[in-house]
Amino acid sequence: MTTRGWYKERTLTTVDTVGREVSVTTGLTRDPEGRLVAAIAISDGPTAIYRYAGEVAEGTELVRNTADTVKELRRLAGMGPTI
Repeated sequence: MTTRGWYKERTLTTVDTVGREVSVTTGLTRDPEGRLVAAIAISDGPTAIYRYAGEVAEGTELVRNTADTVKELRRLAGMGPTI
């Protein structure tokens, strides 16, 4: 666990839209009610929940939106569909 209280965290470094390095962390943590959640955070910014433990839906809207955004980027850049 880190200072955010995350379990099974994964962090990578990328750049923001002006070229500054930022870290993006995904992992498991607890919400204020103590429920286990999947979450994402960028650098020292707030943590956003994208999945609660026990949800029955197969996917999540945040994950779908992210995948659709990457598909649109590839289409507009003429890169073709992903596998």
